[in-house]
Order: sequence, then structure tokens, then C-alpha cells
Amino acid sequence: MTLKLTIISNIVSSLFRRDPLISLPSPHGYANFGFKAIAANGQSYKYGDRNLYTVIPKSKPQNVETKPLGYRFELIQSFSIQKAGNAIAECEDIWHYAKGDQQISIALSDGATESSFAKEWAKELVTAFVNRDHAFMEEPNLQSWLQPIQQTWQQWLVNQNLTWFAKRKAGAGAFATFLGLEILPDLSWQALATGDSCLFIVRNQQANLYFPIQNSHEFNHRPRLIGTYTEVANIQMHQAHGVAELGDRFYLTTDAIACWIFKQLEASQDPWVKLGELRSQDHFAQWVNELRDRHEIANDDTTLLCLEICRES
Repeated sequence: MTLKLTIISNIVSSLFRRDPLISLPSPHGYANFGFKAIAANGQSYKYGDRNLYTVIPKSKPQNVETKPLGYRFELIQSFSIQKAGNAIAECEDIWHYAKGDQQISIALSDGATESSFAKEWAKELVTAFVNRDHAFMEEPNLQSWLQPIQQTWQQWLVNQNLTWFAKRKAGAGAFATFLGLEILPDLSWQALATGDSCLFIVRNQQANLYFPIQNSHEFNHRPRLIGTYTEVANIQMHQAHGVAELGDRFYLTTDAIACWIFKQLEASQDPWVKLGELRSQDHFAQWVNELRDRHEIANDDTTLLCLEICRES
């Protein structure tokens, strides 16, 4: 069956509930979010060979009685590795998700290295998306979400003790890509994206959706970004929606691995078989490093998330 899909471009907003910026939640860096940093003993591992910490999803409150739906959402892969030569804490790929009994929200953001506090800004974006208390498709005004988040950011930045030079650079803004996905109880889904973090929907080992990028030639060093000071009218966010089926897999990736997937498809190769073989963080890190050594993937922070709709046993 071919997935029916509508993709539109729009200036999006009012998707997120404001959530104040907070400092690192634990000695493990962003352990409560996607990129899990090193254990407190301070030991370091080249290329992200590190211990993992389980992300406990935040359950959304349910206001109505729920009934078994015959399926469940499983986050079967959640791997990140920093750019070769960087420390784990320097990885600026951040992800977060919230799972309720009948729906799930997941978001991924890639902070732009050239800007100050890019990781913190990426964290703010994904947090706001998954912590909102209603479906974004219910939003009557699609232009109101960004300004509150920017205001919160600006208030947070004022309270930071920075040198004059750091303040000047931070004043230019922080920037990040954004990809958000929400699946509702009827398995309808909607996705939002700015930049080159990508969503792939795979059904029966065949890709039914590439979003928002359509081929490897679209990747470059200047993707569209969401900035802390960018005018709402200048933010271009793409939107996609459709209906999922049992067994569908939703891959959320940052640009390095997304570009690799496209190149595999364009060479008539099957990337889904290889991705399906990645069972652990260590295996993922080894595989990415081998690709880097062969110059088959860009040396960049790299994140792979895979959400599967499984039949309830």
C-alpha cells in the first residue's frame, strides 16, 4: 500500500508550551534527553564508546479512559556519537520524547556549532515540543510559539556570567535544526522540520517517505535553522502528515546519517537492512567510525532514532 502524504511549507508556530531553560540536570550532562554523556567517574571514550543511561519517557496525562488499541510504540534505537576528535560533552545533537498510553511525541535537534549555546537552544526546542499538553494539529494560531521561547532564552542568557566577548557572540543568537513527530491513537501522524534533520518512514523494508529533504544533493553547509532572534516571518518550517500502519518504522536522523541513507538509496542499495542490524551503542559507534574511515559519511555529530509501531502481544 502506498502511503498517502501531504507535505506543505508554512511558517509554523504555537506548537510548543514554554518551558524555562535549565542547567545540566545531572553529572551525566543531557542524560534525561537524547545525548547521554559520560558517567560521573570522568573516564572518556573515543568516538562515543561509553556507557548508556536509559531515557525514561515522560508520560502525558490522560484525561479520558483509555482502551487497549492492539499496538504499542517502541523506541528500538536511540544512538548518538560525537564528531571524531571532540569530547562527548561537545555533541550538539539533542533529542527527547514523551510517550503516553495512546500517543507519542519525539523531537530531534542539531545545534549549529558556529553559534554560542547551540546545544542549549536545541534542548529548549525539543523540550518545548514534547512537553506541550495537546496535539499541535489542534493549534488555532500557527505563529505564536516562537516568541515565548525566544523570550525565555533571552532572559536565561542575561543571567549568564559571560565575558564581554562571549556576550557579544551570544548576542548574535543560537541556531539549530529541528524535527518533530507526533503519532496519535488512530495512528495518524504529523511532522515538522526546519533544516536537514530528516524523517524516513519505512514499511515492509521500503521507504514510503523522505522528509523534508528528498535527495543527497540537498545537503550543504548552510541548512535552514531556527534562531533565538530570528523573526517569525523568516522561519520556514515544513509540515507533513499521513496515517501509519502496524510494523511501520520511523527513523529520525541528523544530517550525516541522513545523507548516507540517501546515497545508499540512490546507489540502489538497501540501508534499512544495515540499520536494522545495529543493536547497541557500541555497535553503532564502531559502524559510524568505519564509515568515517572510508569517507562514506561526514565527520559530524551523528544521531539515529528508530520508533516502531509494534503489535501488542
